[in-house]
Formats: sequence, C-alpha cells, structure tokens
Amino acid sequence: MSSWDHLRTELDLWQSEGRIATAWWRDDDAVTVTPALETLLGFEQDYKVPLALAVIPADLQDDLPERLAETLDTRVLQHGWSHQNHMPEGRKKQELDDVRDLSAVVTDLRHGLALMSSRFGNRFLPVVVPPWNRVADDVVASLHSLGFVGISTYNARAAAHPYAGLLQVNTHVDVIDWRGTRGFVGEDAALGAMVSHLAARRTGQVDPDEPTGILTHHLVHDADTTKFLDNLFSMDHSALNWLRIPGVFPWQ
Repeated sequence: MSSWDHLRTELDLWQSEGRIATAWWRDDDAVTVTPALETLLGFEQDYKVPLALAVIPADLQDDLPERLAETLDTRVLQHGWSHQNHMPEGRKKQELDDVRDLSAVVTDLRHGLALMSSRFGNRFLPVVVPPWNRVADDVVASLHSLGFVGISTYNARAAAHPYAGLLQVNTHVDVIDWRGTRGFVGEDAALGAMVSHLAARRTGQVDPDEPTGILTHHLVHDADTTKFLDNLFSMDHSALNWLRIPGVFPWQ
C-alpha cells in the first residue's frame, strides 16, 4: 500500500465509526507577498482549504494586508514579534524566551498585537504562534492578560486550555525536513505523521478534539513540497473536513 492508501484507510475507519476527521492548515513566516505565497493562496481558493497565516509583525510589509483583503478565508495569526533568537549558544532557538525579563517579552508581544490588529482588522485572530514552536511557560501564562485567546505550537497538545481563557491548537505534520535536506520531508514521512495523529485521536491516545494540523513554510518550499500540498488539498474523502480558521480558534 502507498502512503496515500494508508491515509484513505485511516479516514475509512473514521467514516465507519460515523466520525469526521477535522484538519487545519498553518503556514509560518509571512511578511510580504511572494510567488510562493501566491501558490498557497491559489490552493486555498481552488480547493477551499482555509489558511492560517502566521505573520511576523516587526517585518510586515504593506502589500500583505492589501493582498489578504482580497481572499475569502485567509486568517492571520501573530508569529512572535521579530522572529529573533534570544537564547545563548548551545540552547535551542527561541524568541519567547526565559532568558530576558518577562516584561521585555510581554512588551514585544503587546507591540505585535497592536500592529496586527491595526493592519489586518477582523482577519487577525489574537493567537500566538511562537517562532520555532518554542515558548517559555511564564510567557504562556501571561498571554490571556495581554488579550490573546490562543496559542499554536507543534505536536499533540497536553491540554486544550493550558491556562484559563487560552485555547491551544497545535500542528502535527511538518512538510519540511529541517534537520536534513531542508526541502520536502517526503510523502511517507508527511503522510505517516498525518495518519499517526489521526489514528491516535481516533483511539483516544491523544485529545480527539484537537484537529490535525498541517504546518508549511512557503519561503522554503521546493517543487516536491508544492506537488505534495496540491495532491493533499485536492484529495476528496467524505470523512475529512478542513476547518475554517475561526472554527479552529473561536473567540467572538
């Protein structure tokens, strides 16, 4: 069986149980309109797969809000502040860190929140996507008081609400081989991760209510990555439902 066959078999199991496998799509590191981003916006339009675009506030260019205003379903999340690493040598990269004073991190996030709200209006959802999917616990604890309602990192969530008023919805399928070629991770790895999370949800090994998240980074996509996404988003199965982003992070 191919990896696509394994995915269809897993979705068949959901269907046989009368259940719908929910999924969502997040793309990181947006600051301006590029041909690679236009490709993703084309997928969203053609296949009706809504896109959550994690935007870096400090580097935002004027053309991005203007372009997204033309789309139907694209929503914007806040990708930290400047995607700058503050960790000392030897520690994994992190912007929302535990090295600086918490007040400094909070100030960055507050600046970003004001900018994103101003530039994107109701297309912006007050959800933090930590750069490198890493964030200090005390930063997470402060998010709701700043006005954020959600957070999104990577891997199956431990709790839907890590703190009162804050919803966590993660991604689970990274299409990029960051530790190797830095190109497409391959169909077997990508679809294997998707099937693994879907199966774990179906059998209760992880939170069954957390939608399975696809994570992309348009700035580093190669031809194989683009082809895979085209095939994935065009695949039709009655047990698979790609969620609109306000449905992933309902806050109004």
